[in-house]
Amino acid sequence: MLISLSVFRRVLLLLASCWIGLSPAFATTIRPPDFDELVGNSGRIVRATVHSVRPYEDSYEGKRIVRTEIVLNVLETLRGENVTSELRIRQLGGEIDGLGLEVGAMPKFEVGRELVLFLHGEGKFICPTVGWGHGKYFVDRSSLDGVARIRRSDGRMLTSLKQVAEPMHGIEAAALTAGSAETGMSLTDFRINVLELVEQGESHR
Repeated sequence: MLISLSVFRRVLLLLASCWIGLSPAFATTIRPPDFDELVGNSGRIVRATVHSVRPYEDSYEGKRIVRTEIVLNVLETLRGENVTSELRIRQLGGEIDGLGLEVGAMPKFEVGRELVLFLHGEGKFICPTVGWGHGKYFVDRSSLDGVARIRRSDGRMLTSLKQVAEPMHGIEAAALTAGSAETGMSLTDFRINVLELVEQGESHR
């Protein structure tokens, strides 16, 4: 059974900070953040692998809904409180025991994937990542030269920071084959740019 998102209209309207716009059918459209916004609006930025993905039943205003808990093995904290082991994040949607809730543009998580995640800070959010799929990046280690590189959540290689603000070409590509790994920005360069912007933000507080 797929639950209509119309019952969540009031909740969705609270998430302007996630760059959500609602169509009459309550589908989600995302305004992509640029790189400065992505970093600046993140309460926590981590590089992590996905340990587990667990949908579970919950309720909202008496309605049965599904949320999903994602457990991350944190490899590195780039912003926010340092996490040395597990980090748990939750998002709206998922399917369990025939009860399903699908939220358009919600990022998907696969066990074993290495990611760089731009996460909201304190508070409750339907989507844990800033800008929804725009706050999730794959670490691609398939390159023949052994350099880890960055892919956007739609599978395309990230070649410049300007590309952060570009719309997704189909959310969550099933096969990460869009562009040769040798053409993308390295994880090292991506980290340096993130850390420089984080440091600038901290110095202006």
